[in-house]
Amino acid sequence: MAFKITKKTTFKTRVDVDTPNNKAGHDHSSFHAVFNRVSVSEYDDLKRASQQEIMRLKLVGWEDFLNDDGSEIEFNPDNLEMLIHVPEALQGLSHAFWGSVLKAREKNS
Repeated sequence: MAFKITKKTTFKTRVDVDTPNNKAGHDHSSFHAVFNRVSVSEYDDLKRASQQEIMRLKLVGWEDFLNDDGSEIEFNPDNLEMLIHVPEALQGLSHAFWGSVLKAREKNS
């Protein structure tokens, strides 16, 4: 496949979240996160930032993120803060973000 320069400033990727349950296991869920792309000049700075700060800078939306009643959770600063204070969610977001960024860097090296 030929390399193409994209004009899109964002990318969407799946986020997997595993939360402990009362049965000595984990419940798996997922949603889609929308991130701003990373420039080369940002890359080194982001490697030194906390994962919460990276999410504040780069997470710009989500899809399929639902309340218990099945309604969509709106993307806004308050809900973003709520989400990134859940360790399992922050881990899933970080894995999805860096996996996408590093995979892209790996393919384009």
